[in-house]
Amino acid sequence: MNSRFIAIITFCVFILSEGSAQQHVLDSLKTEIDKRQQRDSFRVKAILEYVVEALNNNTSDFLPYMNEVISISKKTNYKRGLQKGFMIGQIYFSDRGDYEKAFLYADSAFSALKNDTSLKARQSTGHLYNNIAGDYFKLGDYEKAIDNFTLSARIFEPMDHPFLATVYSNLAEIYEKIHDASKAIEYDKKAIAIAEKSQNDRSLAARLLNYSMRLINQKAFTQAAPVLKRAEPIIMKLENTSYLQQFYYTGAYLDENNKDYHKAVAHYKKALGYATLNEDVYQKTNILEALSDCLIRMNRMKEAKSYLDTLLLLSNGHDLKAARRNAYVNLVKWHEQNGDYKNANLYLQKTLALNDSLFSEESKEKIAGLEVRYNVEKKEQEINGLKAEANIQSLTIRQKNTLNYILIGGAITLLIISSLSYRSYKQKQKLQQQRITELETEKQLSAIEAVLKGEEQERTRLAKDLHDGLGGMLSGIKYAFSAMKGNLIMTPENHQAFERSMDMLDSSILEMRRVAHNMMPEALVKFGLDTALKDYCHDINQSGALHVSYQSIGLANGNPAQTVAITIYRIVQELITNTLKHAGAKTAIIQVTETEGILSVTVEDDGKGFDARILERSKGMGWTSIQHRVDFLKGKLDIHSAPDKGTSVYIEFNV
Repeated sequence: MNSRFIAIITFCVFILSEGSAQQHVLDSLKTEIDKRQQRDSFRVKAILEYVVEALNNNTSDFLPYMNEVISISKKTNYKRGLQKGFMIGQIYFSDRGDYEKAFLYADSAFSALKNDTSLKARQSTGHLYNNIAGDYFKLGDYEKAIDNFTLSARIFEPMDHPFLATVYSNLAEIYEKIHDASKAIEYDKKAIAIAEKSQNDRSLAARLLNYSMRLINQKAFTQAAPVLKRAEPIIMKLENTSYLQQFYYTGAYLDENNKDYHKAVAHYKKALGYATLNEDVYQKTNILEALSDCLIRMNRMKEAKSYLDTLLLLSNGHDLKAARRNAYVNLVKWHEQNGDYKNANLYLQKTLALNDSLFSEESKEKIAGLEVRYNVEKKEQEINGLKAEANIQSLTIRQKNTLNYILIGGAITLLIISSLSYRSYKQKQKLQQQRITELETEKQLSAIEAVLKGEEQERTRLAKDLHDGLGGMLSGIKYAFSAMKGNLIMTPENHQAFERSMDMLDSSILEMRRVAHNMMPEALVKFGLDTALKDYCHDINQSGALHVSYQSIGLANGNPAQTVAITIYRIVQELITNTLKHAGAKTAIIQVTETEGILSVTVEDDGKGFDARILERSKGMGWTSIQHRVDFLKGKLDIHSAPDKGTSVYIEFNV
């Protein structure tokens, strides 16, 4: 099962209305504004009440009202109005993804709060740090995000403020994002402690749900279950449909892990009902994907198909590509389990095509994020430059005699700043290109992994079909013929022909078993790599085609993972096959060594050898297969060969 969870409360801002405000509420607040025609603090307060409610609505008068708040507050020297105006502006542009403007409003808000030592101003500063930390997180700048969340926490900690639970929860989320599990758990526990102390049931329910989901994402299922149990009475008391949805969804995931699929289906259906009530299309698609997958596991195919059709309809209707990809994956499983391999293959092709599309969009989003980060930093440099220029102008007024020197110094400073900015831009371009190259390499390795896994699965299936199907049939035929033999009266010629047929049947059974064994050696699955390679070398020696000596060091103490073992076995098998086909060798040596996490494979023969440079332009399937398998394990490959001097292949892997 894959991790499917998203924390309920993440990167909360300091002031938000509960969803979109109803129109009659907005109309009533606008009436209050119209009553306050005088441009003073009373009108500012009336406008602020309206813009807070309208923050999540696409109202055309939001920006004019917000600018009016800032304008009146500046003219009347109303500090609180100015602070709130800039802070709401930061939230507004952040919610709409315009981070450059959001940071500009944040800078203005910090300036307005700078010299205000009141409790409200300090709390607002803490909220502001939390908000811009969330923006840095969305841009992928995790270091700055942690710095700003930490600054927010430092402000609220001395106050023992309830909002501290949100800040700690946000820190837990970001530490999980950078794979620091221990830090994430530490901050989750801190967030729960603050929520308990504040006796805020909504906050406590959110923190417990977040913590349980974090544990599940870390595969700590036994720890997650009691946390979810603890949250249950609080959530039931609140009757909040969003919390109930996430509670049943999380519970269903735990049920699946415990193999209690009937209970899991019941919980997924409850979660789906609440997601429908919430009109949360994104969560509905997540639940439908999990529910259909669970039903397929239970072989309730008709019911699973119904939910898969709904998932596909939703994902197409709302252009949710990831959800559509999940629907295709489950449809592959559904058709495959029903024996419809044609349609299974059709949906597999659709899945692969959609994966490529999602990968491309992800890359574009990352590049766009990097561009926004660059523009934000560039604007900060421009602001600093303007401040420097203002200082220079101030000095020129006071010190007229040094005007020429200051102008020259300013020009040099600007030149250096421009040079450094250009250098920084070039460096960032280089880093972006390196990242794109890394992503392309990861994509290629993922494709290779999928091909190799598919190949091994098909080999295993064919070997099983040969052994259990065809092998059973041939053995049955032999038994039937043997029974017939005692009941038939045959001439000597017919008896001789009958015996030849029995011999041919025995040979067919042996050949079938040999083919099945080569496709997926039983020893490799049961006893591991070392035993499988010994058996393989023994079989080659028994055939008389080549004398193979096998040595292993360190494998007896423990075998590598099955995926690694199968891949190494196939590499050795392909190298020996090449030796048999092309080298004309009499003897070969296979040596496998594992020491301190390094596994090395050496295959040598005394054959006729070849010019190793021809491999650079070789298109042969055998060599390509070896190269792909080595790349899949991120190994190193070294070949030494020359005409009439044999061949030595050395491969090294980190295990």
